[in-house]
Amino acid sequence: MRRGGIIALAIAGVAIAAFGIIQLRPVARTNPPVTGDIAAPATIEATLRRSCYDCHSNETHWRWYSAIAPVSWMVAHHVELGRKEIDFSDWNSYYPATRRRKLEWMGRALHEEVMPPFSYRLMHPGSRLRDQDRAALEQWINTELAQSEKAPGH
Repeated sequence: MRRGGIIALAIAGVAIAAFGIIQLRPVARTNPPVTGDIAAPATIEATLRRSCYDCHSNETHWRWYSAIAPVSWMVAHHVELGRKEIDFSDWNSYYPATRRRKLEWMGRALHEEVMPPFSYRLMHPGSRLRDQDRAALEQWINTELAQSEKAPGH
């Protein structure tokens, strides 16, 4: 065997061993209890579940690739960050001002078309928001924000 072939085999062996070793560092793939899901019209709820809930709720569907490092680390990190930003499963525990701020964040994310992220849409083509989804979500957000302004104590 030529020297180049031996080096290539050695590199492949190291890569396979490294891939096996990193599998020993699993990540927590949790779904805490839902304490107060968001109340929204059926069409809005369906859109949120299809496009947002995997990262922004405690109802994440942990797919097969979320168990394989290093992808598992990235997926778990994205879900952790998503739940910190807005968690539809804990919506009722938010103070009214917090709900308002999160609705405003949703509106900005819709306007800037950053949600769902490209990497998520790539793996989940059905999560893509169509124009009518965006319009319905924007209308719902605006209605919710207007109602929060009329609420006592605002």
